[in-house]
Amino acid sequence: MRRKNEFLERLMKEKVVMGAQTVTHKPSIIEVYGDMGIDFVWIDFEHIGPTPENSKLFEDITRAAELSGTDLLVRLPGNDPSLIRKVLDSGVRNILIPRIETVADVRQAVEASKFSYDNDIGERGIAASRVSGWGSELNEEYVHIEDQNTAVGVMIENTTAVENLDEILRVEGLEFVVIGPADLSVSMGYPLNDGHPEVQETIKHIQKTVKAADIPVGQLASGTDEAKELIDDDVQIIRISGGEIAALRDVVETRFDKLSEFTGSE
Repeated sequence: MRRKNEFLERLMKEKVVMGAQTVTHKPSIIEVYGDMGIDFVWIDFEHIGPTPENSKLFEDITRAAELSGTDLLVRLPGNDPSLIRKVLDSGVRNILIPRIETVADVRQAVEASKFSYDNDIGERGIAASRVSGWGSELNEEYVHIEDQNTAVGVMIENTTAVENLDEILRVEGLEFVVIGPADLSVSMGYPLNDGHPEVQETIKHIQKTVKAADIPVGQLASGTDEAKELIDDDVQIIRISGGEIAALRDVVETRFDKLSEFTGSE
């Protein structure tokens, strides 16, 4: 079991981390991404995929990530403490909580991820699970190492979270923030129009406020040009939109379009 969280380490060094999404949740895809040198793989359990309660799946995907030298960024359906603890015990290091609105939402997620929190005992418990080498690595350093290498981030994607942003950023243990432009546009009354001037102004406000709090900020990019713009805006966590299915469709459609004159297809 790899103890070090290189995703978090790069963020703390103010470096950019680049990631891609898998929509099939297949360990082989994660392994391919890792072999390509991608910093992290975004795995979504909020909208797609199997249940995040599936420990076997998490063990398989964390093994694939470790084998190929990449990290996982796992978006859970919510901030349920029991689910957070279960996922961490499988070896996941970086958890992203969507749709948060208040300080209490954020604190609940962070506290669930820590053995020691805010000068008190956190909610995470000792387990002879994969992350502890099935009990073989349970020693005096285990708790400290885990707390140092576990990172919880949240998505800012609604107007209530924006209103509470200053307080949210003061929650101890919050390691990063990811902006969700699509849901934010819906919340602001401009559904799926994240290019609207008011939405863009709000996104810039979030970026500036998060960076001023010395917390890494992340965002999705539709392509390389947008990714470069985000880097210029000091965005550190960048996930290129799409996944293996979208890439497959793009390649196959392009190839068949080039052959349509020979096949009679339109």
